[in-house]
Amino acid sequence: MPKEDFSSWSREELLTEIKKLRKRKKYGMVWEDKPEQVAELCKNKLPVLIEQHDKIIETNKDLPVNILIEGDNYHALSVLNYTHKNKIDVIYIDPPYNTRAKDWKYNNDYVDENDDYRHSKWLSMMNKRIILAKNLLRRDGVLIATIDDHELLGLLGLLEGVNAKNIGIVSICIKPEGRRQSKYIMEAHEYALFVTWGTPITRGLNVDFGLDFPEKDPVSNFRWEGLMRRDASREDRGSDYWYAFHVSKEGKIFFEPGKGTSEVWPINVKGIERVWLWDKQRAKDNVGELSAVVRKERITIYYKRRELGRVKPTSFWHGSKYNANAYGTRLLKTILPETNFDYPKSLYSVMDCIDLFLPKNGIVLDYFAGSGTTGHAVLMLNNEDKGSRKFIVCTNNENKIAEGVCYPRIKRVIKGLKGHDDITGMPANLKYYKTDFVDASPTDKSKKMLVDKSTEMLCLKEYCFEEVKKGKEYRIFKDSQNKHLGIVYDDEGIEDIKKEIRKINKLVVIYVFSLDENAREEEFEDIKHLVELKPIPAVILNVYKRIFK
Repeated sequence: MPKEDFSSWSREELLTEIKKLRKRKKYGMVWEDKPEQVAELCKNKLPVLIEQHDKIIETNKDLPVNILIEGDNYHALSVLNYTHKNKIDVIYIDPPYNTRAKDWKYNNDYVDENDDYRHSKWLSMMNKRIILAKNLLRRDGVLIATIDDHELLGLLGLLEGVNAKNIGIVSICIKPEGRRQSKYIMEAHEYALFVTWGTPITRGLNVDFGLDFPEKDPVSNFRWEGLMRRDASREDRGSDYWYAFHVSKEGKIFFEPGKGTSEVWPINVKGIERVWLWDKQRAKDNVGELSAVVRKERITIYYKRRELGRVKPTSFWHGSKYNANAYGTRLLKTILPETNFDYPKSLYSVMDCIDLFLPKNGIVLDYFAGSGTTGHAVLMLNNEDKGSRKFIVCTNNENKIAEGVCYPRIKRVIKGLKGHDDITGMPANLKYYKTDFVDASPTDKSKKMLVDKSTEMLCLKEYCFEEVKKGKEYRIFKDSQNKHLGIVYDDEGIEDIKKEIRKINKLVVIYVFSLDENAREEEFEDIKHLVELKPIPAVILNVYKRIFK
């Protein structure tokens, strides 16, 4: 713009332009940002949660409470920015791949190949949600996003723009025969991106406790164990786990026949065909973890069973368990024969992804939940090692996805399905919420309405769900560990809740209605040793002011 064009600008206009220039990226994706109705709505309405009591699943009060949120994930992530900031260990998402098919909507219209702004709309949609999701991760947390070639470069550009510290890319073979609808090359894979903003801890898969690991190398303590699986056959695990090693007289391992080598198949001493614990590709990639012991009558293959799980994963995952048709589509059809859902993820692919970085008591978030595979995967991991992991899954209810697919799948996984004990019958608790809204105007009336509708958000923030006392203007909740939460909706409830706190006689977190940021400390001076006071709705409004600016 010529210099003289600035002469008529006001000081405020010039300052605004300077701020824009300072925000200009030195390197990264540039696209035409497209306004999104769900985000624009939050300028006038603030999202809250409303519990659906008819969908509660409770099998054991001592087990963790998992969460399903029905609603647009932009609104769900906004609520979670208040309840779960820096609390999530792993985020796993399977967003729309933007394949030019009508597989997702923007502003209530399907995006297809005729939409000239399909990439800009996808980038706008994803960028808003990644920014919100990033706030939820712990410092050592990990975002895992699956994607294919249609938007791989776009997603990498977005992550560069939000200052991702590390990005690991894994190619997963999900359809060995390839996609027949492909024009030239039949793609057999998709990608899982592992994204960090801090320094995560690789937890490893299948961690074992109580075993002796007498040997040690630079990676970890380990023990030698036989690689042959004694309880499975080719029919159980597939041909990927049935192959021969070729072993020299000196015990060197090869994967092709050679002079002086002997074939070693997974056949036990009784002549019964079994399978290896690892598929062939994993064995090739980790041959240094293997050892062959040559005896006169038999050669045995051993592997290093590590105290901290397996070694770092490779960038290519291949095996029958990742087949999206067998362990995604057909598995879902087994659980929900009455429903159809396009392209669910392999259950075992999701399990392996989240298990790499998720502690046994960690929290997983999936804000593109779809059919609920991530929730299922968390319950499977808990069932394997008696862990106490929790999940939060969010999905809209377009085509009844939330109430007709995601919720009934998780319900059947928890309750059990006759004849399918391997993938269902895993006791857990679940609460079901829908997103709702209150007026965003800064009036006292709007603030009071937000407080009146904040109960579910506060219970979720403190993970206290069991109501133990309900008064005229207050409520008290607790968790399975006897932690207590109190909510005061009006001044009239203060004296009554104080009487209850004296009976509890231990520290209680109290949220007190206040029109400003004063938590009414003077009212609780006589029991200050028993309360941790927080004002509402100021703390909620401050979060929303930050993310909706």
